[in-house]
Amino acid sequence: MKAIFKAFTLTMSVLSAALSSQAQSGPKVNGQITQAGNKPVEFATVTLLKAKDSSLVKGAVADISGKYEFDNIKQGQYLVAAAAMGMSKAYSKPFSVNGVAYTVPALSLEAASKNLKGVDVTARKPFVEQKADKMIVNVENSITAAGGTAMEVLEKSPTINVDKDGNISMKGKNGVVIMIDGKPTNMSSQDVVELLRSMPSSNVEQIELIANPSAKYDAAGNAGIINLKLKKNKNYGTNGNVTVSASQGHRTRYNGGLNLNHRNEKFNLFGSYNYYHREQVNPLTVYRSFNDNKGDRRVYDQQNDISQRSDYHAAKAGLDYFIAKGHTIGVMADLAFRDRSNPAHAVTTIGNGAIIDSILNTRTENPSSWKRGAYNLNYRGILDSTGRELNIDLDYARNSDRQSSGINAFTTDALGKRFLSSDTSRSNQPATVEIKTAKIDYTHPLKNNARLEAGAKVSFVTTDNDARFDSLRSNNWIPDENRSNHFIYKENINAAYVNFNKQYKKWNVQLGLRGEYTHITGTSESQKAGKTNVIKNDSSYFNLFPSAAVTYELNKNNTLGVTYSRRIQRPSYEDLNPFEFYLDRYTKQSGNPGLKPQYSNNFELTHTFKQFLITSIGYSHTKDMMTRLLEADVDKATGDTSLIRYKYMNVAKSDNFNLNVSVPIPVTKWWNTFNTISVSHNIFETMVNNNLVQLSATGFFGRTQHTFTLTKDLTAEAVFFYVSPQIAEEGLFRMKSMCGLDLGAQYKVMKGKGSVKLNITDVFNTNYFRGSFDNAGRYTAISSRWDARQVRLTFNYRFGNTNVKAARSRKTGLEAEQDRVKQSQ
Repeated sequence: MKAIFKAFTLTMSVLSAALSSQAQSGPKVNGQITQAGNKPVEFATVTLLKAKDSSLVKGAVADISGKYEFDNIKQGQYLVAAAAMGMSKAYSKPFSVNGVAYTVPALSLEAASKNLKGVDVTARKPFVEQKADKMIVNVENSITAAGGTAMEVLEKSPTINVDKDGNISMKGKNGVVIMIDGKPTNMSSQDVVELLRSMPSSNVEQIELIANPSAKYDAAGNAGIINLKLKKNKNYGTNGNVTVSASQGHRTRYNGGLNLNHRNEKFNLFGSYNYYHREQVNPLTVYRSFNDNKGDRRVYDQQNDISQRSDYHAAKAGLDYFIAKGHTIGVMADLAFRDRSNPAHAVTTIGNGAIIDSILNTRTENPSSWKRGAYNLNYRGILDSTGRELNIDLDYARNSDRQSSGINAFTTDALGKRFLSSDTSRSNQPATVEIKTAKIDYTHPLKNNARLEAGAKVSFVTTDNDARFDSLRSNNWIPDENRSNHFIYKENINAAYVNFNKQYKKWNVQLGLRGEYTHITGTSESQKAGKTNVIKNDSSYFNLFPSAAVTYELNKNNTLGVTYSRRIQRPSYEDLNPFEFYLDRYTKQSGNPGLKPQYSNNFELTHTFKQFLITSIGYSHTKDMMTRLLEADVDKATGDTSLIRYKYMNVAKSDNFNLNVSVPIPVTKWWNTFNTISVSHNIFETMVNNNLVQLSATGFFGRTQHTFTLTKDLTAEAVFFYVSPQIAEEGLFRMKSMCGLDLGAQYKVMKGKGSVKLNITDVFNTNYFRGSFDNAGRYTAISSRWDARQVRLTFNYRFGNTNVKAARSRKTGLEAEQDRVKQSQ
């Protein structure tokens, strides 16, 4: 709390200094930038130059009225230059400043176009741009994006894939951090998918794909960052957007959302509410064979019928106050809660593969109630006209999850008639996560197209997990000391960074270094024979995370880029908790308090041809990669060795080589395609059950999207993807191929303010997972299906003043910590 108080004091000091400096400002130069019809040019770039040699004095950005202003101008001869995207540059006549304010006559900009045989050719951004440290997808200039959703645009983006669980991967690697307008979503991967599926693509201006983030960003995240930049509208007033959607598969799903925004000269008030109801079935088959402690072959064939039902509510509200020109302070609250249940029924036949000895029937109930509250106080200041900028964020978040479970299992003979034994147990596993962060970022422009960024961040996290198990014995509930555990985890991270960027004619260079000191304490308390046993792990470590990005423009058609970054992926707080979740008596999932962070070194070489064809070659080496693995387990009470446990463990090392090609192809005026091809080779080496596991495989992923513009209001689309057999990073399963076909059509209504869309996903019901894992004589095969084939109908309507300037985008300090908070599944 002392660190947060100091940051708050610093915020107030900066505000006072900024306001005082304004009160003491000297002579000013101001004016306005206009275009045809005397309309203002919003956000034009304006520079003040010396009349003698046109050298730069100061720079500024015009406001939404086209007006600009330079403060503290010394006596002398000057001129003003103005420029804007798609418009020709304009210069004022030279003028003198002699100690008093001067107003420059309005500068008028014209569209930067030339006539070619009667056809106007106007400046237009390409669909995909490759920058020094990121790839930019210009959504608003994509024909294929028109009329779709943000998720559909993201899925079309180069190197992006979304799997069966809503996990978004980039270039074949999991661990992507999702941001919207530079702010963390602070949502689970499933919630992010639902949010993006309900967001119209017309709201998205750009998607930034940052494979190797600079030192400015938290070092967490194995695969990089995806940042969706929403459009910034222009005028004052009120607007809103409402979306309603329903889909039908084996079960029903529906969701709705409302977004509102109001802005005037001093305030910007924004808020949103979203709700979704989701039901689905998840048939799961687990087949395993092994030799028991007597050397006899045993086969367990488990058929699971799992149902999932959840109701999710989320509300966000915020206020920005423009205290002075260039200085804004804001507050934001983000609240959400969810109720979820996962009843399951499993039937497991047990034998030697030829003869069935017995049948185990298991019924489980796993209800949970989760809620979150996150709060942010932010200051953003443009300190002068050269572009010096300061951002300060203070954040607090609290997540709580009340999980409980009940398991009833009974065993019969091979015919399912004679009762052999039963087992009934229950658990209550409440958990809380409290996060406090303070963050400061400073940007300082330098001479000759250079920029220096620096900042610091401190975070404090406390998690409390209290898992209590009971077993039913002779109609009495008896505490199960072997399974019960109280786990408290505390973490403090202190970080600082510096980042340098410079443009040298055809070269662009970015170099950065981030340092993070981490101190963690994990305390596990359990009861044994009436005594309290405490195990405490206390550790600290310091890491440096360098990053670099260099691009070189060979000629107007070809650009080369090289990037490097070192990253860390810390365990989620839930995965550090040694709780246990039972699918049946012989199959369980547990946490791992000994789980270590994983470190990766990532390299990439990119070639861009005409900002059209983008090809990249990448290599990543990861130490102590975290993934969920199957291992043999022993029942502590009975000594039974037939159990298997599914938990996160560290893979000693992994290597990933990847080749990615992305290209849009306009077939005809009304038919456009976007195609992505990725080839990767993965190598894994680790120890499981004291046995060496070495796996390697080459995999292929391809997606082709076709968009058909049938009329001005009617569009249709078809998407097909294919995943070849390969090694799945999750679980190291040798997976078989997967594929899927989606079809959709959209019709604009209500003069373009509304749209109706009909989708059919996974038309042929071919999108499901099959994989196997074989180690030290233990073979496990899994087949998992989900409600992938759905028919969905969506209606979207925009109302009010659609040119309202959107809520100020800002990045809070919670993203790295909040992304490690898992919701109950």
